[in-house]
Amino acid sequence: MRKHRFITSAKWLLRKLARSTRRYSHVTLGILAVFIGAVVAYGSIGFRWLIENIALVSFGGQMTDPSIPWWRIMIVPVLGGILVGIMLKYLTKGKRAGSVAEVIEANALREGKMSWQHGIHSVLITTVSLGTGASAGREGPVVHMGASFASWFSSRLHLTPAVARTLLACGVASAVAASFNAPIAGVFFALEVVLGHYAIHTFAPVVIAGVVGTIISRAHLGNYPAFIIPDQTLVSVWEFPAFVLLGIVSAIIAIAFMRTIVYAEDKGLDLPIPPWALPPIGGIALGAIGVFLPQALGVGYEATDNAIHQNYELWFLLALLVTKIIATAITFGARFGGGIFSPSLYVGAMTGAAFGIIATSLFPEYGSSTGVYAIVGMGAVASAVLGAPVSTILIVFELTGDYSITIAVMIAAAVASLTTGIAHRKSFFYWQLERRGMQLEGGKANYLLKSTYVREVADRDFVTIETGAPLNKVRELFFDLDGNKLLVTDASGKLYGVITGAELSSEAFEAGLDILIRAEDICRINPVSVIASDTLEVALNRMEASGEDHIPVVDGDDGSVTGMLHYRDIMRTYNQALAEAQEDSQSGGLGAR
Repeated sequence: MRKHRFITSAKWLLRKLARSTRRYSHVTLGILAVFIGAVVAYGSIGFRWLIENIALVSFGGQMTDPSIPWWRIMIVPVLGGILVGIMLKYLTKGKRAGSVAEVIEANALREGKMSWQHGIHSVLITTVSLGTGASAGREGPVVHMGASFASWFSSRLHLTPAVARTLLACGVASAVAASFNAPIAGVFFALEVVLGHYAIHTFAPVVIAGVVGTIISRAHLGNYPAFIIPDQTLVSVWEFPAFVLLGIVSAIIAIAFMRTIVYAEDKGLDLPIPPWALPPIGGIALGAIGVFLPQALGVGYEATDNAIHQNYELWFLLALLVTKIIATAITFGARFGGGIFSPSLYVGAMTGAAFGIIATSLFPEYGSSTGVYAIVGMGAVASAVLGAPVSTILIVFELTGDYSITIAVMIAAAVASLTTGIAHRKSFFYWQLERRGMQLEGGKANYLLKSTYVREVADRDFVTIETGAPLNKVRELFFDLDGNKLLVTDASGKLYGVITGAELSSEAFEAGLDILIRAEDICRINPVSVIASDTLEVALNRMEASGEDHIPVVDGDDGSVTGMLHYRDIMRTYNQALAEAQEDSQSGGLGAR
């Protein structure tokens, strides 16, 4: 009874906070940010503890411990795959564990709403996956977990969509900050990747949540970053061209990394087996990799640390680079749970360290340690894969605390992001969403243009005339159009041309020509048109290229006219979505819906 009374009182207090007046809304939002930041931080700590202990029990020690028998390294990922397959079948009904892409989708299209059940199921699947050797990261699932809790919390308090999105970002910031012991990076990752804006009213609560997550993480895990970075310094500014080249190499590796993962996912879908049967098969492949290179399994922080500390030779770095890409692709293709954050840092560290060994051997008097190149490569590959150069640079800065190395990371990350944008055009998260039919780069308004079809906006009020109609009939219909185009069709109804004021010369108004001139004689043939199944983005590009304000819409099968598309209607639809997004980014009210 006492416990029930406490829970009821807590709910009443939270609802009271949520319904507070606008005068105190920023204070209330700050309090909610503290609460979410704390809960997510403890969830992150518990998530990390579960993974580490499952791994210790499963492998009987660290995965890279040479005393672990080969058969155990081989069988543990298979058993983990069986458990994951069971959870996929009975918990998620074939839906894979969530990560950052689902959070971006929730913010852009679902008013910050996420399924808390899927959040819990994703945590369970990911802890088993990573604890039994799946090659993936824990940060993405932690972000998904934090966002799921924030979404559930917002729905319980019936908060507005704008506030729900802000609290969603608070959960993300706390999750990243607690994982890396990097509050600044956590804040900017939430703003840069998830929200996509830096509105003042959003910035403050997200900062609060990130700081709270860091404080709690440091209180329980110590003031240690995710990676222990040795003292490193740049030898000379003449190395900057080498960092530019490393940025290009990192972009090539990042693109190959992403494409390999997508290839594995496609092959997994092509197999004539249900989704829940994929993890055990993937476990066999991961176990075989682990027998020879156990450093490629799991989250991979230990191997990343070793690369930074210059503990690996060139051939071993290259072997781990290739093997980690393959192992991560198998993990995603087999539907294990996990994220891409840690693997991209791992791949970047191996790329940078290998590049550094080659560069310093060629120019020893100008070359820094290979550890510096490992750090720079880490930032460059991660920024290209994640599409978050600002957040990645800040993570490296918080890890190293070195201004000069951060400049080197900025150069390489900028070059890698630019090169990837030109050659590949999208980050891993947005590629995942695009493969699901959601092109969210550029925000909600641009997504609307890419996902709305012409037939949904086309005007059904249009006038057609057949090619053989006499001139007096053309004049009669044209004067009733109020400046719009008269569409000319053949006998089958297929679009033949259009008639505008430009086509009706002064001679066309002479009554004596009525029996001599027909519609086909004065119309403009092969006019600019659009198919009903095209998107508004295609139609808008066609209008802007031709200078036309309204164009006919035709059926894609028989070419018959089905409507008229007006530029003003596209802009009205676009501006409405843009205004809604702007209102969400600027609104600070906490009123219940």
